[in-house]
Amino acid sequence: MGYALQRGDAITENREFPVMDARPCIDSGKPTTHHSADFAFGREHGMSSPKASQTSGPRGARFSPPRAQAGMVERARLLAALDASDAPLTLICAPAGFGKTTLMRQLRRRLQARGVAVAWLQVEQADNDLAHCLQSLMAAMLTILGEPTQTPLGQPHVMNTTTAEGRAAELREWLSLSDAPIALFLDDLELIVDEQVWAFLQRFLTDIDIHHRVILASRNKPPLAFGRMRAHRRLLELDQSELRFTLEETRSFLQRQNIGSGAIQTLQQRTEGWPAALQLAAAALNARHGSGALRTVSGVSVGIAEYLAQEVLDSRAPSQQAFLVRSAVLGHFCAELCDAALERQDSEAMIAEIVQDNLLLVPIDNEQRWYRYHPLFAEFLRARMVGDGAEIRALRGRAATWSAAHGFVDEAVAHALAANDHTHAADLLAASAMDNLRSGRVADTARAIAMLPDIEVHGRPELLRAAAFAAIFAHRYEAAARYLEILGKAEFTPESDDEVVAMRLMLLGWTDRIPDLLTAVDELRAMTTRLSPFTAGLLGNARAFCHIALGQDVDAERDLAEARAACEPIDALYVLSYSACFAAGIELNSAQLAIARATLEGAFQRAIDGGQRYGSAGAVVATYLAECLYEANELDACESLIDDYMPIVTETGLPDHLILFYRIAARLHFLRGRGDVGRTVLVQLAEIGVRRGLRRLVASAWLERCYASLRSNDIEEARRALAVGSDMPLWDSFGSFKPYASEIDDVVIARLRVRLLAGEAQDVMSEIRAERQDAEAAGRRRRALRLAVLEAQGLEAVGRRREAITEFDQAVMRAAACGMVRVLADEIWALEPLVARSTVTGEPGAVALLGALRLPAGASVETAFRGASETEGTARLTRREVQILRLIWKGGSNKAIARDLFLSENTVETHLRRIYEKLGTRKRTQAAALARDAGAI
Repeated sequence: MGYALQRGDAITENREFPVMDARPCIDSGKPTTHHSADFAFGREHGMSSPKASQTSGPRGARFSPPRAQAGMVERARLLAALDASDAPLTLICAPAGFGKTTLMRQLRRRLQARGVAVAWLQVEQADNDLAHCLQSLMAAMLTILGEPTQTPLGQPHVMNTTTAEGRAAELREWLSLSDAPIALFLDDLELIVDEQVWAFLQRFLTDIDIHHRVILASRNKPPLAFGRMRAHRRLLELDQSELRFTLEETRSFLQRQNIGSGAIQTLQQRTEGWPAALQLAAAALNARHGSGALRTVSGVSVGIAEYLAQEVLDSRAPSQQAFLVRSAVLGHFCAELCDAALERQDSEAMIAEIVQDNLLLVPIDNEQRWYRYHPLFAEFLRARMVGDGAEIRALRGRAATWSAAHGFVDEAVAHALAANDHTHAADLLAASAMDNLRSGRVADTARAIAMLPDIEVHGRPELLRAAAFAAIFAHRYEAAARYLEILGKAEFTPESDDEVVAMRLMLLGWTDRIPDLLTAVDELRAMTTRLSPFTAGLLGNARAFCHIALGQDVDAERDLAEARAACEPIDALYVLSYSACFAAGIELNSAQLAIARATLEGAFQRAIDGGQRYGSAGAVVATYLAECLYEANELDACESLIDDYMPIVTETGLPDHLILFYRIAARLHFLRGRGDVGRTVLVQLAEIGVRRGLRRLVASAWLERCYASLRSNDIEEARRALAVGSDMPLWDSFGSFKPYASEIDDVVIARLRVRLLAGEAQDVMSEIRAERQDAEAAGRRRRALRLAVLEAQGLEAVGRRREAITEFDQAVMRAAACGMVRVLADEIWALEPLVARSTVTGEPGAVALLGALRLPAGASVETAFRGASETEGTARLTRREVQILRLIWKGGSNKAIARDLFLSENTVETHLRRIYEKLGTRKRTQAAALARDAGAI
């Protein structure tokens, strides 16, 4: 939303300018459309792309560097160092006033002259919301790429939202497929403090390809892990020691400022080559026509800058002093805004005079209409207004009125909030908040609403509805429940029923209140005819979700049929995706892996075709599809989905989805020999549960830690993890409902595993058998298979070896017939004697399954981690390229790889060209062998 949310004296520079919701995205290997996304059980959305005109004026100022001031020095020695480096990442880190932006602008001009496509983004405080940051980056890209192809608009009743993590995936994918070299400049990076944005930037910068460049400028050292990039010479760093002016640069600069040669040596020594201090000193000297400003200048510090800035300010006429101080409060400004906010008529002439006098005021747009002061000078000027809060509020209030009248809604809200004019801010927000939510800007929408008094929010139904949606999407569930309670007491038009129903269902699903969800759904069935087809489909999905948890699969199938019947005519992709996933879940629980997988592959392709590869429609399908691939022991394809979708599922998934995804991710790490990483994944799952108040996530993370400890034969740690994960008040609260993610890994199975390994097999055999009989009676054959394996393990432990091998062989035959592997293989650490004695030899599928269960001679349960050092070439491989090479190593053709990774063959071939370039080969198998030998795969 782009609001500078300020309290107190509210004079922080408002650097927030809105950007359009522009997202060129990837579909089957080529830039096509933007993707929208949704949450909970699915909600179809559509959005038009922005107009090119939105990159003009103050909004477009963020996407090009400030215009060069007169007399700037060419930083030839630094540009030579940048030219000599082939590092894809450059970090320019120095305090304010060391010429970071000037150097970047000069490098940008040089790259443009070579035909490199160059994108520029001046970071703003609002970019601490990941969705806003991604919008900003994509808008910057559009300045060099043009508009994306548009998707058809959604239905009129549809509300549009997007996932920030989906956009992040789209951006990474798009860059990985771009043949043209691109240089992306990010200025003012020190404004970023949000951990989610830093996590995106870490992944984005790690994956940047060698023929692209990213140039970062920051006052502070970014909290990024640069060690690997530094070790492989993929990072070039410039700090303030390199950025200081040499004596020659100082002489060149000051002579252009009409400073005599007698002062140059003194200024160089006393400022130590600090460019900003030199610029301020030049302005002060020119104003005083003497050297008095030099007497107390010594060293590089903010104090010196303040002293020099005061010299500059004191030298101006009183009218100009007043303009300088008061206009600085506005941040970015134009003459018309200044006339309105400062209540004067000569702003245009005043700006022209300040620019002519070289007083650190620079135009920021191509039309030279909008301006800003040099950051050091701006901070000094704003500090002069600290004690005049009433004047600041009045000034910002007038700025809000002017900005709103001229269509700058985000700036108007920022000014109104700074002016403590909550009524005006609320009116503006009520008209724009839902549009901002549709564009994915959830966190800053929620923050802006939180700045308002309750009376302003509660009295505006549109704002209250936006507040509820924002709170749900931001996982602030208590706030969402409070807003919905207030909504429930208000009167709404019939058109609002759909939104309120959707929000209630979403909140109950996301907060894991499955019994309450079924009650709510049953109460709503009577009003189905009053709901839109989309919301009726949403309702059917929610009811099916509950019936699956009750083991009532027939009822669930009936609910899903109703949902599909309602939503197929309107092609409601989100509802249909969830319907397909729930149907596949029923099949998988029934051990019908092939049917489940076919259903999900069709749904995933439909999501891709609908522009939703990285939307929540694609993410929910990816969750269930990853489970199918894991069960089939297709670990490489499964890992690629996990790697691509983990952040998106974290952002949009229901509790079941998070548990499934994080559990599979942890097990893949354990199987790859990355035990520490696997344990970290489980800690992350628990932390998400704590933050969102979802106890099942925490308990499930501990139960999985119990499993991991058993694999390592650490019985005491397993018992401790089991004790924490049991949390019986939590599990009892579900009553007869068994959440989907607990189907084959719940408290009961965790306890049985521990007791078997602890030597208590004799005592638990009856419990295992009873649980197995219940599963078979309910048609939950996948769970029955897991319990059959545990029963065979128990029989072996008590010495009933013949019965043990009989049970085991029967389980192998049933699993092989269904194409299932991991339901048995995940217990392999306890089954080695049974695998060795198995008598199954006649059925090819069973023999193949036994082969998958056998450990190589002398191997541990966990695959030994390859510790080879990466070569220079393999260190530059992206995640997608590593995925492709791993599948090549396993013998996959381009067509098979495209199928496994849900890419086009053209996309695979594009990635192979990149791989060949990096590894210096033209053969697929040789490239895979090189990557294998280097430890990259």
